[in-house]
Amino acid sequence: MIHRNRTSLRGFTLIELLVTMAIFISVMTIATGALFSAQVVNTRLEQTQSILDGVNLATEVIIRDIRYGSRFYCDTAIPTPMTTLRKGCDYPSGGTVLIFRPTVALNGTTNLNLDRVAYYLSNGILYKDEYPYGGTVKTFQITSSDVNITTLSFYGDGLHSTTGTADYAGASDNNQPLITMVISGVTIPRKKTIPAVTFSVQTSGSSRALDN
Repeated sequence: MIHRNRTSLRGFTLIELLVTMAIFISVMTIATGALFSAQVVNTRLEQTQSILDGVNLATEVIIRDIRYGSRFYCDTAIPTPMTTLRKGCDYPSGGTVLIFRPTVALNGTTNLNLDRVAYYLSNGILYKDEYPYGGTVKTFQITSSDVNITTLSFYGDGLHSTTGTADYAGASDNNQPLITMVISGVTIPRKKTIPAVTFSVQTSGSSRALDN
């Protein structure tokens, strides 16, 4: 007589299926939440980086103008009427307004030597004013409205007079003016769910010509 072993075939019980499904759903929920969180963080980083890129571009524009500028005047307010004198702003006092002669004649000017441009801060935004001699003053917004600039400081070396009452502080010094600019502020996110980010940028630029 031949005896055959019967293998007992046993399936999953209802409880085992329920436990398995619960574990699977829990893992998927955690994974989906992590994916959404990663997407939110990535969106925050992209928007913040976009804002900070705009700030960096603004600083590059200012430093580029400084490199080709001359006859620098640094103070805490724009003088009225516009001055053509020079004034330094040594560390640590510094200044909040920088005025200088541009390298290219401004539109509407009658005398390039008396043209001036000014960089300053007003209501959290950086502005550039163009003062063509004999022409109309023009104002340009340098930073966008998605950033709030809280402080703007200029520190100058080799700018001659520290009083602004004369063209020169004695004899020519044959020094190249070196301007250091410090900008601090906070981003203004486009969505309320994105937190604001504080920042501080410092950069320096030297005039390419001797400012004698």
